Amino acid sequence: MEFFIKQNSELPILKMQVVKDGRTNANKVFDEDLDTATIRFSMKNEANGIPKVLMNNAYITEKIQQNPDAPKEYYIYYKWSKRDTKQKGRFIGEFHIVNSMGELITPIRENLYINII
Repeated sequence: MEFFIKQNSELPILKMQVVKDGRTNANKVFDEDLDTATIRFSMKNEANGIPKVLMNNAYITEKIQQNPDAPKEYYIYYKWSKRDTKQKGRFIGEFHIVNSMGELITPIRENLYINII
């Protein structure tokens, strides 16, 4: 996934949809655990691996559905500070979600590339 933000900018907010893979029948437990989960965001320079953002607070929100019978959708997001985007470059970002089920580092299938331009 590629994300672009201008240098010294605080917008747009970085957000990712929480995707349930369907491999577990614990979706209800997962939904309940998200309310009390601790979510952090980290970002490191792709070229040298030096951290730029290290375990800063991130947040979760539920998408408001028009249909009350639709499955719940969640997004995790990070609000940038100007300090985070001070340096141009390409970075790898990840979210850490810690709840009663353990720790999950996302994204899982592909890297999250953050391009500060």
